[in-house]
Amino acid sequence: MAEPERDRLFEHEYDGIKEYDNPMPRWWVYLFAGSILFCFPYIIYYHLGRGPSIQETLDAEIAAYAEQLMATYGELKPDTATIVQYMDNEIAMKGMESLFKGKCAQCHVADGSGNVGPNLTDDYWLNVEQIIDIAEVLNNGRVAKGMPAWKDKLTETQIVLLSSYVARLRREPLPGKEPQGDRIQPWPQSAEPPPADDLAAGAAS
Repeated sequence: MAEPERDRLFEHEYDGIKEYDNPMPRWWVYLFAGSILFCFPYIIYYHLGRGPSIQETLDAEIAAYAEQLMATYGELKPDTATIVQYMDNEIAMKGMESLFKGKCAQCHVADGSGNVGPNLTDDYWLNVEQIIDIAEVLNNGRVAKGMPAWKDKLTETQIVLLSSYVARLRREPLPGKEPQGDRIQPWPQSAEPPPADDLAAGAAS
């Protein structure tokens, strides 16, 4: 009886070692070939097309977590101490980064450096002298100047946290739209540590 083709011993020999013709299982070969074929649309979509990057996916997950965390904060009030305190809450600010890009980037650009609206990263501000004024501008807008009022579209807690995010933009000045308004004093420093970023800790407080 002839030996199966897969167990045929090859004629060649190297250093006294002979080799069987023992090919890979077909399912393994098909899986390997399929992975090669799959890589081409993957590269086109994720590296050359509109597919989200790893960083974008992470940012989206953090923003979703920040939305969950926001429910544990209760009803925040737009006072100076609260706005300053939340500037150092990294998770909350990541959530507000997403909100800022969705609501404000059209006029202020995603990084806050200004387009139609003023540059929010420099020391020259319109309609703002103190940090609490940011919340007032967000609430009531400056409709005649193109700044919409958000008090009927965002919750008070979102207004407070968005005010913290906008104020935080001054920490990294960026070249952008030319300065507008008056030079203002640095924001006050918080005497309290930033609120915990953990959902369980927030729920227990």
